[in-house]
Amino acid sequence: MKNFSILRALGLGVVVAASLGAASVAQAQTYPNQTIKLIVPFPPGGGFDGIARPFAERLSAALGQPVIVDNRAGAGGNIGTEAVARAPADGYTLLFANDYLGTNPNLYKAIKYDPERDFIPISLVGSTQMAIAVNPANIKAIDAKSLAAASQAKAVQYGTPGVGTSPHLFAELYASTTGTKLAHIPYRGTGPAINDALGGQIDMVLVTVPSLVQHIKAGKLRGIAVIGGNKRSPLLPELPTLAENGVTGIDHDVWYGLFAPKGTPPDVLRRLREATASVLRQPELAERLRQAGYELTPSTPEALGERLKTDLPKWKKVVERASISLE
Repeated sequence: MKNFSILRALGLGVVVAASLGAASVAQAQTYPNQTIKLIVPFPPGGGFDGIARPFAERLSAALGQPVIVDNRAGAGGNIGTEAVARAPADGYTLLFANDYLGTNPNLYKAIKYDPERDFIPISLVGSTQMAIAVNPANIKAIDAKSLAAASQAKAVQYGTPGVGTSPHLFAELYASTTGTKLAHIPYRGTGPAINDALGGQIDMVLVTVPSLVQHIKAGKLRGIAVIGGNKRSPLLPELPTLAENGVTGIDHDVWYGLFAPKGTPPDVLRRLREATASVLRQPELAERLRQAGYELTPSTPEALGERLKTDLPKWKKVVERASISLE
């Protein structure tokens, strides 16, 4: 009787396992069969939307279901990111993230997610560069060397979208690398920082290239250098890179990548990766984004995971050296 009970339990276990396996296969075969939410953890209309919305549009066509961009801003990206970390791991809630995944754990002490533990990388999607630009009436510098020299008499006041943002951390890295004395003036967004630079209230801005193009071309701001990628921007081909300015060791661009919650079924991940790869091979999308200042950067999941793994200790050093804390 005892042996019969054991055999019966084993049999039930096999049935349950088979049922779960069948359910997983069925899910993968029918995925997706409803709307997918692509969480962008920053306000609409910013740099994220410039690449996230065209990508979502093409991903929707590749998957045969709507992919809706859901902007959930707040706490430097943490609110939207935490929402994805706690969402059902079924492939219907995805995260569109960038460098903040590597900076926020170093800035916020009470962060409620672990970027490596709580998410599965799907693919890098694209990247953009940042640039340094000065008000020509305030600063006569024309390159990194003369900017550093000008800062010795008085620290250069520069604006960014806020404390702990990628431009802020890039500027701190730039200052420590070049010996340039900088005084940070944080703003609530890129637009206000640029407006004050145009008006001469601050000397310099360090923000993404697409945000600066019209002002540099109009001569209202003077470009000093492009940061990231060790190549010139197609939007500002006349502006040299930091490497051309003689500054090395700052070749970090701003990346954007797609993530799923931990626990998402392997077959669903495979479908997402295949669809993403097909989207990132489209020359029309590549050209559209290139004109907007972005470059498509398809990758393996491992490459995206490695990028994040490299960023975490890199930005930790910058944060600690500059004594930056948001909590």
